[in-house]
Amino acid sequence: MTEGILNEKFSEYRFKVDEFLKELHTFTIEVNNEEFQKIIGDLRSNINEPFLFVVVGEVKSGKSSFINALLKDDVCKVDAAPCTDTVQQIVYSDNHFETMLNDHLKRIGVNSEILKSIAIVDTPGTNTVIKHHQEITQKFIPNSDLILFVFPAKNPHQLSAWELLDYINDEWKKKVVFILQQKDLARPEELEVNLEKVKEYAIKRNIDSPVIFATSAIEEVNGNGESGFEEVRKFIRETVTGGKHFKVKHISTLETAGRIISKIEDGVSEHKRNLEKDKELMNKIKSRLSSGEQQSAYEIKSLVDRLVANYDRIAAGVKEEFVEGLSVFSLFKKSIGSIFNKDKSVKAWIKDLQKRFEECLQTGFEEIANDGAKHFLDGIKHLLHGLLEDLGKSRNTKTETEEIYLKLGEQRSKVIADVRAKVSDLLSNESFSKFMESNPNSLAPSALGGGLLAVIGAVIATTTKVAFLDVTGGILTVVGAGITVTVLVLKKNKIIRQFKEGIDSGKEKFETELTVKLNDKLKLIYEDIDRSFLPFYEYVENEEKKIAPLTDKINRIKEKFVNLKNSIESDF
Repeated sequence: MTEGILNEKFSEYRFKVDEFLKELHTFTIEVNNEEFQKIIGDLRSNINEPFLFVVVGEVKSGKSSFINALLKDDVCKVDAAPCTDTVQQIVYSDNHFETMLNDHLKRIGVNSEILKSIAIVDTPGTNTVIKHHQEITQKFIPNSDLILFVFPAKNPHQLSAWELLDYINDEWKKKVVFILQQKDLARPEELEVNLEKVKEYAIKRNIDSPVIFATSAIEEVNGNGESGFEEVRKFIRETVTGGKHFKVKHISTLETAGRIISKIEDGVSEHKRNLEKDKELMNKIKSRLSSGEQQSAYEIKSLVDRLVANYDRIAAGVKEEFVEGLSVFSLFKKSIGSIFNKDKSVKAWIKDLQKRFEECLQTGFEEIANDGAKHFLDGIKHLLHGLLEDLGKSRNTKTETEEIYLKLGEQRSKVIADVRAKVSDLLSNESFSKFMESNPNSLAPSALGGGLLAVIGAVIATTTKVAFLDVTGGILTVVGAGITVTVLVLKKNKIIRQFKEGIDSGKEKFETELTVKLNDKLKLIYEDIDRSFLPFYEYVENEEKKIAPLTDKINRIKEKFVNLKNSIESDF
């Protein structure tokens, strides 16, 4: 393939790669990952740049000396200690120049023949104390076309250097060439052992047939033909001639894009798994609320049954006393007594009977309502604590790919945090809880400040009390108003029957009204609790709608990536 055809092919694929990267960049914006946006943006800029060699290694590994000897120019400052966190991009120029592109990136122009085909990036050391060095090094790696990893020939075993290689290999799948620099400081047998160790370390990291050079910058400067630099230059020439660098550059760019696609795909898959868990949690919440409402309905029935039983017990005594009080002897006694003392009259007796009936009902009501309110309070609190625990487990679930879909992950965390706060608010009224235990029947809605759990006690206290007063306030009064001795003698049985029917009717009215009122109130309470979870329900429903198109889009991008990469590999 001639150089003209190569250049034409290169331009054609440069356009295709750029179009692909543009689409991927748009997608990284959609998933709101700023790091990936920057990497893809840099890749697009790098398409028009020369073949990029990135030199990495630890401080004092001989990186700067290696670059100076390679270029036969004192481009990189050689210092006894790290003094800068600046990345230096070295490019070809007829005239020397230095330009700061930003706080951490300097471009240097050098008139060196080798730079007509390549550009070199000198990165800070991986183990330096200078802030941001390793971070800057790692951020530059995704844009590289080839990594030159420099180790000191006497000691290529530094942990931080190999950890960086793990990052390069695992995260970005970059092609790596190993340089054992300062070989003049190592004994021949020591150098041989270390060359084998580097090979062994590389193979363990799934780098097949690792390329390794041993160099000495001092020997190169002194003109020693055994410096190892000619072998390096030969490797560079072979890499960037005959169109090989076109393929390597495009494939390297696509490999970086492919890693980003893979990371986003992992993130989307993780999000789908989390979404399934969230759906399970949503269904669990709804199920627990439904069960809780059923339990509350059971407690309502139990409470009403107890109050009705108390009503029956007291009413039975009242009925018995009423029948006994209508005996001829009792009526005669009351009639004679009323002549001398109005308090001994039939009406006074009826009024006293009513008063004692209501007092007995009220006393029994307070005791039963107090116990019922406590059961409601404990039941709702137990339910809410359980729901908070479920939300806490969901919120604390950490995933390795959370950073891949920041927009999705952050939204989920915020929704769960908001829901937890709302549910916690329902449990935060401590003053109510303490007051409830000691005196629940005196609670009134106006004094509760809108607290949800306070409403439970108020419902039991006020609704039951009103129901009692509605029923008992007139039964005996009406009966008493129509009773005279003459009437009682003539219509005693009818009056007794009417009285008993009135008492029983009052019980039915009390039971019905109390059941309806409590159930209506509790329905509102559970609707309020359920409403606290609406943001979570809506989040799950919305994410379900978005996940399918998101999956389709990443699959289309992945397919384009594979086709484009295969096409470049076959054409070159």
